[in-house]
Amino acid sequence: MTELKPKSNTIQETLLALDNCTRLGARFVRRSGEATFYPYSEVIARAKSVAGALQASGLEPGDRVAIILPTSIEFFDVFLGTQLAGGIPAALYPPFFLGKLNDYFARTRKMLSRIGARFLVTEARIKAILGPASSGVESLKKVLEAKSLLTSDPWTPVAVDPETPAFLQFSSGSTSEPKAVVVSQLNLLYNLEMMDTVFQTFTEADPEKGAVCWIPLYHDMGLVGFMFNGLYHPATVTYIGPEVFIASPAVWLKTMSKYQAQASAAPHFAYGYCVARIKDEEMQGVDLSNWLLALNGAEPVEAEGMRKFTERFRKWGFRPAAMTPGYGLAEAGLAVSFSDPHSEPLVTEFDRDELSAERRAVEGKGRKLASLGHPMPGLEVAIWDERDSPLAGGAAGKIMVRGPSVSPGYFNDAETTRQTIRNGWLDTGDLGFFHGGDLYIAGRAKDLIIIRGRNYAPQEIEELAAQAAGVRPGWVVAVSQSIDEDSGEQLLVLAERDARSKIPEDEIAAEIRQKVVAGIGLTPYHVQILDPDTLPRTSSGKLRRSDALRMFLAGELAPAEKMGAFKLLREIGKSQVAWGRFWLRTRSGE
Repeated sequence: MTELKPKSNTIQETLLALDNCTRLGARFVRRSGEATFYPYSEVIARAKSVAGALQASGLEPGDRVAIILPTSIEFFDVFLGTQLAGGIPAALYPPFFLGKLNDYFARTRKMLSRIGARFLVTEARIKAILGPASSGVESLKKVLEAKSLLTSDPWTPVAVDPETPAFLQFSSGSTSEPKAVVVSQLNLLYNLEMMDTVFQTFTEADPEKGAVCWIPLYHDMGLVGFMFNGLYHPATVTYIGPEVFIASPAVWLKTMSKYQAQASAAPHFAYGYCVARIKDEEMQGVDLSNWLLALNGAEPVEAEGMRKFTERFRKWGFRPAAMTPGYGLAEAGLAVSFSDPHSEPLVTEFDRDELSAERRAVEGKGRKLASLGHPMPGLEVAIWDERDSPLAGGAAGKIMVRGPSVSPGYFNDAETTRQTIRNGWLDTGDLGFFHGGDLYIAGRAKDLIIIRGRNYAPQEIEELAAQAAGVRPGWVVAVSQSIDEDSGEQLLVLAERDARSKIPEDEIAAEIRQKVVAGIGLTPYHVQILDPDTLPRTSSGKLRRSDALRMFLAGELAPAEKMGAFKLLREIGKSQVAWGRFWLRTRSGE
């Protein structure tokens, strides 16, 4: 296993080493295209100012500071300032859906209580609607506005133990309630060094051109993959708010072109979103030939989706080899594996029956999967069975990870820690296998569908269903439900219709059944067509399958033809696009 040594012992040392860095920094782009550049020397000066203000407000070393802020320099101020002051920051997601505030308040209150937050820092507009979320949290002493923390209060440096938390990262909550992952100083620094070691092979990379990030900074891909990577490497990173990307995905590609950026990343759905939403006329003058690294991760990577993006945008210079699938999770610091960044993505087709019934990866017809490459230097990745025994190559089982970036566990949750991390090995909760030395993901253990003794990954069913005309790509859920003692578990498919489609719901459902039967030989017990923006997702965009099933059984997911009330709510701001536009207006003072 490769021996690594981070550049510093604590993230505070990394930050202070940027005191005189004026050439590189963080750039924040508004939808208008106007941008503000903050050299890292100024970023650190602002963080010191906020650190002093937090100390003056009573922050003690080890205090948890919850941060609810959009992508902005203020997020940097507070997150880094908390670290310099000796506190432990935890970024929570802002309210996305104006029509789902009660759910947002409940989840936020749980997260604040889970970490025993002493401070909550936000901005005026969010603070105005956060009352119900912060009330009743006994540990919470102060709710502060970020801009009020830029003061002249002196900062007192604090000695930091490398084994203590650098921050708390909330898991996505796609299969359960969000949990606070402890990311220690060394976890963070080792994962940053791993990524630096892999990507520094791009000898032509220019740190001033750097990367573009639209992924929210409360997500580990945005926080570690971009903010901390930019500070650690260091390199300039250009930031776009996620609400800007959702409202106008072309802004992402235009920004890549304008600054000749060489790296960016996105969850898989975003590449398909660009294919569906960006018009050719929006790409006038765009040049993507400088884009060397297009990381694709945070959710299952579909071969067809990668192909469509590459084919669509290669006329503007996008290179097929730039598309780089990867795998990671907060509990591993972030990155676990990446495919070869110098080569086009490797896609292998496996025999569906062997993979589903026998849990063996045998090349054949049925299921195309993208390789996620080799483990990061310094990490061990193994495949185990249900009894925690190692499996031979080609066998599918639990993906286990061990190494210096693996988290010590979950904050104030010893039982979940015990179940997840055993003898230094992290049980990722994902199912996968090695083939030809490369890692492949077969599904999520908790989401696995078992019908008549046979295992089905929901992703393969969802991919088949999404091929039906009139289905909204990426918005399909496959779950199983016990109907009665005699029938056992049966397959239920919930699919949102494409808002632009005129195909009747019964015809869409019939084609979904046809696609699933033809693909895996399993007939869905029930197919439900829903209106857009109905299925629940996590703050990072992952489908919440268990919540979708619960909501459907409770009658909260009504059929598309009965969704008049939902249509009205969406018109006044329920959808993410509407929220993005609302957010843009309020931030610009309209």
